[in-house]
Amino acid sequence: MLFRDGLVRFCTNRDGNFATIFALSVVPVVMVGGMGIDYGTNIAVRQKAQNAVDATVLTLAKLSTTTSDQDLQAKAETQVKALLSDRRLRNPVVTAKRDGDTIWVGILGNTPTSLTSIAGFSQMPVDVSAVVRRGSGNLEVALVLDNTGSMKGAKLANLKSAATSLVESMFREADPAKPNALKMAVVPFSMTVNVGSSYGNAGFMDVDAKSSIHKEIFAVKDATANRFSLFGKMKVAWAGCVETRPTPYDVQESPPTAAIPDTLYIPYFAPDESDNDNSAINDYMSDYPIGTRNQSSNNRTRQGQTAKYGSNRITTSSYDTQSGTGYRYGPNAGCEIQPLTRLTTTKATITDAVTAMTVIGDTNIATGLAWGWHVLSPNAPFADGAPYTDAKTRKYVVLMTDGQNQSAPSSSDNQSYYSGIGFIWNNRIGTTSSDNGTRTRYMDARTAQLCTNMKNAGIQIFTVRVEVNSGTSDMLRNCATSPDMFYDVQNSSALNDVFASIGSQINELRIAR
Repeated sequence: MLFRDGLVRFCTNRDGNFATIFALSVVPVVMVGGMGIDYGTNIAVRQKAQNAVDATVLTLAKLSTTTSDQDLQAKAETQVKALLSDRRLRNPVVTAKRDGDTIWVGILGNTPTSLTSIAGFSQMPVDVSAVVRRGSGNLEVALVLDNTGSMKGAKLANLKSAATSLVESMFREADPAKPNALKMAVVPFSMTVNVGSSYGNAGFMDVDAKSSIHKEIFAVKDATANRFSLFGKMKVAWAGCVETRPTPYDVQESPPTAAIPDTLYIPYFAPDESDNDNSAINDYMSDYPIGTRNQSSNNRTRQGQTAKYGSNRITTSSYDTQSGTGYRYGPNAGCEIQPLTRLTTTKATITDAVTAMTVIGDTNIATGLAWGWHVLSPNAPFADGAPYTDAKTRKYVVLMTDGQNQSAPSSSDNQSYYSGIGFIWNNRIGTTSSDNGTRTRYMDARTAQLCTNMKNAGIQIFTVRVEVNSGTSDMLRNCATSPDMFYDVQNSSALNDVFASIGSQINELRIAR
């Protein structure tokens, strides 16, 4: 009761001094409250305007460099106004300017006030802008793509479609006025990589059989065993595949040089396996010349006799394919994949390479990545890439695989199929285990080290895992430069969207306000 009576007396007080004081105190309270409302409205409109100019400047930056200033201005006005439909923004003026590679878009306008007008402010300004230029001058991109047998069918078709779309979109956005704005390469891989048979006499190849692994499959490491010579004696052309280098060079970029023989690459040579091994996989000629005495009963010794390669006839079955692998019999068994394509500025060269891809073989991710590094490198074997110190060039690898690392076990005396790491008993991955899981772990460890070395060199890596239902994705996830650069694809039909996302990230345009 007392409170109510006091409130009535307060409201009916006619004392002049009190009324004046009360009136004066109400004005700033009302004005402050009104300013809060008006300021909040202005901030909301400004944010919408900022979002509109950000989106618009990105769109304009993708236009051809031949777009006229008038068209640039018209497109800016159309897009900003379409994105910014807000009646609270009055008298908007959109401006677009271009200066070389830089495009600027701004919007100037105002928002009306309500109670703030008591203080004489009828409007609040809106003035926002965005500046864009391409994130860096030049791009070098290597597509390292799984061409193993498990990619056969829909997965290969979807990969070709996605990779082709990526290539076309990237070249479409490259500035034609800059000759090195975009270079791309393609590295198909399986359990080996085909560098191309034209490189038989290249300086990075071990033509003189000096590498420590050149002779390891031949009897007592026969000093006469030169793989290129054996190809010649057999009258079989080397198909162009190479084997991995010995550790530590298998995960390094060390330029191949005759001064350090283990840095050289040896030609892939699948030996003729023993006639006496009932589980032999690649038996394509007799183990000894006719009339040879004292023939060994040791299967590995029999397959490593260099004399037979120069004298024995390759059996007619060498024109057939192995029932378990699909490889052709002979020293090139498993080297049926397409050669890599070095960095080029020609789109058709890359799309043709993607279209030509075929599939066969097991998976050795590290061998594909190593050559992905080589094609981007400024060093031998190709030296096509820009120097690592070139701040205007960014280097990327896009690695796609549908399987885990594998050195497939077999029941033959070799305990494995021949691949880019030789036989498992050659111990090139750090283990001779007959267990498939153990082999995978050791291969994963080498791949992980390679990924780390590549990233330390400044190469950014995207990894794409497709339809893999066994094992974990940890190795590929950790190989990627960042978590958002790893994609775990459950169905290969989604590869188009994934590769489009990768292309957008590579072509990302940086906004500077």
